[in-house]
Amino acid sequence: MKTVRVDEWFHEYLKTEKRDDETMGEALVRLTGAPAPDPDVIAGVITEGQGEQMKNRIDRMDTSSATAMRDRMTDDS
Repeated sequence: MKTVRVDEWFHEYLKTEKRDDETMGEALVRLTGAPAPDPDVIAGVITEGQGEQMKNRIDRMDTSSATAMRDRMTDDS
């Protein structure tokens, strides 16, 4: 598990958008459209090793969409 630091205003935004039945991490995945395999769907379909490979690949994925969002949020024009 990792810790992510965000500005106070963004944290408040996340709290308002987070559903009662989800964690902050799940809310971030939902709001950003990030890939998140459903454990119930993949349980028993892939091996633990394959799951680790998938997680590692997701960690290395292109962050261009996150970069674009960050650029839009900091654009002063």
